[in-house]
Amino acid sequence: MFVEEPMDGDEPRAHPAWLPPEAFRSLGARRVLLHGEGLLVDTVLNEVSRACARYGGRVWHSPTWDVDVDLVLALRDAGELPNPAVEAARAAGEAALVELGDGGTLGDEGFVLARAGDVTAVLADAPAGLLYGLFHVVRLCAAAFDPARPPERHRPALRRRMLNHWDNVAVHPVMGQVERGYAGGSIFWQDGRPRGDLARVREYGRLLASCGVNAISVNNVNVARTEALLLTERLGDVAEIADALRPYGIRVHLSVSFAAPVVLGGLPTADPLDETVRVWWAATTRRVYDRIPDFGGYLVKADSEGQPGPFTYGRDHADGANLLAEALAPHGGVVHWRAFVYNHHQDWRDRSTDRARAAYDHFAPLDGRFRTNVVVQVKFGPVDFQTREPVSPVLAAMPATRLAVELQVTQEYTGQQRHVCHLGPWWSEVLGFAPWGPDGRTIADVVTGESG
Repeated sequence: MFVEEPMDGDEPRAHPAWLPPEAFRSLGARRVLLHGEGLLVDTVLNEVSRACARYGGRVWHSPTWDVDVDLVLALRDAGELPNPAVEAARAAGEAALVELGDGGTLGDEGFVLARAGDVTAVLADAPAGLLYGLFHVVRLCAAAFDPARPPERHRPALRRRMLNHWDNVAVHPVMGQVERGYAGGSIFWQDGRPRGDLARVREYGRLLASCGVNAISVNNVNVARTEALLLTERLGDVAEIADALRPYGIRVHLSVSFAAPVVLGGLPTADPLDETVRVWWAATTRRVYDRIPDFGGYLVKADSEGQPGPFTYGRDHADGANLLAEALAPHGGVVHWRAFVYNHHQDWRDRSTDRARAAYDHFAPLDGRFRTNVVVQVKFGPVDFQTREPVSPVLAAMPATRLAVELQVTQEYTGQQRHVCHLGPWWSEVLGFAPWGPDGRTIADVVTGESG
């Protein structure tokens, strides 16, 4: 997806995928008014300004005089402007919300698009919604300015749309820079150090935001010694990535070792019920937020494939996850606790064990015991991203727990990046599966919290 290209003025140094300058031609040839303030509004202004400079349009940011425009991008709570056409466009957006049956809030990331005469209006409650509205206009091209276009309301079904990077900071002797070895280089890390190309990271954030991703974890869930240090001594490396991604609304998460109090803090134990361990995690997490105020939280792989976890101390996964959730809660962070847990030393000839039901056996009895800022992250199938496998029963067995469906983009068992495999229909099949029968809820309903 990212291919080095020659520099062209202010254009990105990485291949822009579906966001080349030409995609902004229709927008950039028009007169645009942007109304509102905030970091992400500044990002919208930058995107529109670059497009208009290239294709002959004009852009105004909250002017105090009357201007003729083709597109209004405005926050709903921004003050009025002395411009009848602009205010008419804003009124059309508000009326569209009433017509669509929702005159209330759009949320932090929602937006409405409507037409008023010759003007297209995009309204949002918050800057992130305005950013997503901009990218929607870009996708529509000239169709965004069709006089007959009906009003549209867009609001994400999921609060977090997250990518987990399986990137190693230090090159693994077998897996390489990225887990599995065949997945290429890392955008963030190279030979034990930050890659240093923060312009590339920013372009990556732009690409992610354009398709609605708003969170990433920046290191492998298999946390080795070097990666563990990102939580403490090398937190500055993570902060640099967060700074580069923030203008596109991407929150950074960190994969951490459950044994961090021992490995990094010098404690004799990582027992989740030990008071000194709780204090250590609280203090360490507070330092993380002091450096990265919008830090998203922790991602944990515990008691699986050699990674340490609460089993060492006779505790269960709820004990372990709740320890970290308690440390994150005062700061608004979450812990994603992976449910892919099984005995990786088991003998396949031993029929008394069943790897496919291991996650169910471990997690289903814990339903209702996890704190509200714990998200149990469940692989969509009960095995391990095989080419075909049933939907994981864990997704239907924990109604009192926040769940996330984990899908794999890296093609571990579907061609190892050398074969064509369209994953979208497969994921759609998983999300559309109805565990309770054709008239019951689907997996998509489960993860969005929709009740039956």
